[in-house]
Amino acid sequence: MKLKYFIPSLVALTTVLMTSCSEDNDPTYLSEIRVSQSYVAFPAEGGEVKIDLTTTGDWNFKKQFQKITKNDDGTRDTTYLEAPEWLTISAVSGAAGTQQLTLTATAASKTREATLLLLCGSATQRINLIQMTEKVEAKLVTCAEVISGTEGTAYRVKGVCTSIANTTYGNWYLTDETGTVYVYGTLDKKGATKNFLSWGMEVGDIVTVEGPMKNYNGTIELVDVTVVSIEKSLIKVDSLSVSSGEMPKEGGLIAAYVSCKGQGISVEVPAEAMDWLSIVSTTPSMVMFRVQPNTGAARKTTVEFFTTDEKGTQYSSQATISQEAFTLPHGEKATDPFTVAEAIAKCQEIGSTTDGVIYYAKGIISSIKEVSTSYGNATFCISDDGSDDNAITVYRSLFLDNEKFTAEDQIAVGDEVVVTGKLVNYTKDDVATPEFSGNVYIYSLRKADAPEPGSLKAPFTVAEALEVAGQLENKAKSEADYYIKGKISTIKYTFSAQYGTAQFSISDDGSAEGDQFLIYGTYYLGNRPWTDGDTQIEVGDEVIVCGKLTNYNGTLETANKENYIYSLNGKTE
Repeated sequence: MKLKYFIPSLVALTTVLMTSCSEDNDPTYLSEIRVSQSYVAFPAEGGEVKIDLTTTGDWNFKKQFQKITKNDDGTRDTTYLEAPEWLTISAVSGAAGTQQLTLTATAASKTREATLLLLCGSATQRINLIQMTEKVEAKLVTCAEVISGTEGTAYRVKGVCTSIANTTYGNWYLTDETGTVYVYGTLDKKGATKNFLSWGMEVGDIVTVEGPMKNYNGTIELVDVTVVSIEKSLIKVDSLSVSSGEMPKEGGLIAAYVSCKGQGISVEVPAEAMDWLSIVSTTPSMVMFRVQPNTGAARKTTVEFFTTDEKGTQYSSQATISQEAFTLPHGEKATDPFTVAEAIAKCQEIGSTTDGVIYYAKGIISSIKEVSTSYGNATFCISDDGSDDNAITVYRSLFLDNEKFTAEDQIAVGDEVVVTGKLVNYTKDDVATPEFSGNVYIYSLRKADAPEPGSLKAPFTVAEALEVAGQLENKAKSEADYYIKGKISTIKYTFSAQYGTAQFSISDDGSAEGDQFLIYGTYYLGNRPWTDGDTQIEVGDEVIVCGKLTNYNGTLETANKENYIYSLNGKTE
C-alpha cells in the first residue's frame, strides 16, 4: 500500500529533459561459457552472424540434428550433425579461451528455427536461431502473459520503464498494470548491441518492445529486444536539494524539483516509509519532504511522481531518498566498547555525578571483592591486561542477561568480560575511584580458557555474524578477520575461473528460511582464486568462511575479495 498525494494545476515552464540515475550492473553469465548473444536472427536471403565465445575448458557443439542419406541400394544411413543442414558453423569444437565463431545460413523459402547446444564441462549454453521469410509482428500482450508464456516465443509488450540496471547492454525493467518483466539486452535502431544510450530512454518513459522470452534461473526475461516505440514521460524529477538524496541521521528537509507537462502531479510515498518520510509543502515545481531522525539501520525508499495527459495516459518519474544509519559513539555499543583505560578517562571526565549514559567496556577480571548469591550481584575489578594496575571497579553488577548471580564460581579472575552500565568517578574522603555504578551487568563473558568468539576454535554462528556486522557503520569493514560456520542455503554463482570468486548465502541449518548471511566475493580454499578442477560448491555444503565483515548499504555480508573458504565439508587446504 502507498500513500498518494495529489497536487493539482501544476504547469511546466521548462522542457522535459529526462535523465536516468541507475546503477550499471555487470551482466551475468554461465561460469564456464560466455557468448556475446544467445538469440540469432537471419534474414530470408541468408547471411553471416559472428558470435564471441569464451570458455574455461574444452568445448563442443552437441550432435543432435539428424541427417538421412539414401544409398544406391535403397538403404538409408542416419548421422547426427552439430547444426541443421541449412547452417554452417566455422568451428564445432575447441579449447579453453576466447575466439569468434561465424554462423552462416543459406537462403530460406519459409521460416525456420533451431537451437544449438554448446557444451563445456557440466554447462550447456543454448543458442536460439530463427530465419523468417516475412516480417511477423508479435501480438501485443501484457507482462503477465509474458511471464506465463513459452520460452523462445517472441512477444510484444508495452509498459513503463521503471528502472535501468545497465546502460551499456540495455538491461532494464518494464512494468504494466499486470506485472514487471526484466529486459536483458536492447538492440539499437540498426540491430546492434552495446548501444543502449542511443535510444535516450529514461525511467518513466512508456516503451513498446518486442523480443523472445527466456527463463533464466526463474527470472523471466525478454532478451535482445527491438524497441518499437518510446513515448517520452511528461514528468521529471530534475534534482534533489541534498546531494545523492542521502539525508543525515539527524533528519531534516529535502526538496524534489520537478518539471511537468501533464495535468497536475500526484506523489506516492511507500507505506513502509510513511513513519519517517512525509510531505511538508508543494509548489508547481517543488515538493518538500521531511525526514525524521533515524535511530536504527540505514534506510531508503523510492518516491514516485505521476502525471497524466489529456487522454488520461499516466506518466511517471522517481526519486530515491535515503538516510544514513544511526551510529552510537564509541563506548556506547556492545560491539565497540571502551578499553578499561578509556572507561577510566571517561569517569574522570564525567566526575562524581553520573551523566546517565549507558557505556560498555571490555577487560579482564583482575580481582573479585564479592559475589553475593543473597543479593544476586558481584563487585569486582577489570583491567586491560588482567593486572591490578589501572583497573576500574564494577560495583554490584548483575550476571549475563541482567540476571542475578546464583553461584560464586560464575566468574573468576582471568575471565574476559564486556560490562555495561553507568560510569562515575566515585569520590569518598577526597579519594576518587572510577567505577561502573548503576544499571550494571555483564553483557558478555568468555572464561579464561575459552576461545575467542569468531576464532577458528569458536566460529561465529550466522546469528552472531549478523549481530557483529549489523553494528558496523554503512560500508565500514571489521578490523579483524572472523570465522563463520554454516551450511550453504542459496547460491548466487559458483566459483568463476575468470574472477576467482563465488557468492552464496549460509544459514545455521542450510535452510533458505530465517537468518541468512551473505558470503560475497569469496576466494577458494587456501585463500586463492578458484581454478579449473576445484570442487564446486552445492546447497547443503558445510563451510567455514574466514574474512572481514561489512555492512554494505544495509546488507550484512563478507567484504568482497577479503574472505575465503577455510573449509568445505571438512576439507581444508
